[in-house]
Amino acid sequence: MAQTSLTSHEAYAGVTFKRLSLTHEFVLNSEFSECKFVRCDFSETHFQNCRFIECAFEDCTMKMTTVGGTTFARVRFSRCNLLGVNWTDANWSEWATKISALAFDGCDLKYAVFLGLKLKGLTMTACNATEANFAEADLTEANFDGTDFAGAIFLHTDLTRANFAGARHYTINLNDNRSQGARFALPEALRLLFALDIVIVDPETNEDIGEDRMDDYVG
Repeated sequence: MAQTSLTSHEAYAGVTFKRLSLTHEFVLNSEFSECKFVRCDFSETHFQNCRFIECAFEDCTMKMTTVGGTTFARVRFSRCNLLGVNWTDANWSEWATKISALAFDGCDLKYAVFLGLKLKGLTMTACNATEANFAEADLTEANFDGTDFAGAIFLHTDLTRANFAGARHYTINLNDNRSQGARFALPEALRLLFALDIVIVDPETNEDIGEDRMDDYVG
């Protein structure tokens, strides 16, 4: 049976929460193990010093949710609205990052902050990551297939062997990021040329192509 409430200072194991609305509330020092959250609304909810271990969030709204001191280990978000979440506030212990802390599929991650996080093997597929911040993060072997990165920040980011095939609208300076073995697909990969201080020319008109016109060529 689905549970319709949750409180602070509790331990939940194998519990399914459905259509729970808990906005603008505080959840303190609770632990969730192998729990599922379906169509819940945690907008601007404050999860403080909580632990989510092998949990799944499906079709949840978590706009501007805060995660101060909270641990995530093998947690998957599917079709969730996670607008503006600052993931750097979470508790990124070494053991949690080693076992794949987070995975996102079909989520809205606009304005999300991943600054400086070690997220090797991160899965972020078919997501909206526009204007998200990945500066100084370790995203080695991440999978970004189908994700929109318009306006996203990559600076001193480790993208070694990351998969951008199918990703869109990224702007990545190869001189300022590590990208050995990273996978990019044409025609989107043409965007990588704009950081190389070269001139790209339309083969039919011989006119210069500015970055503002790149969408006309890559779709």
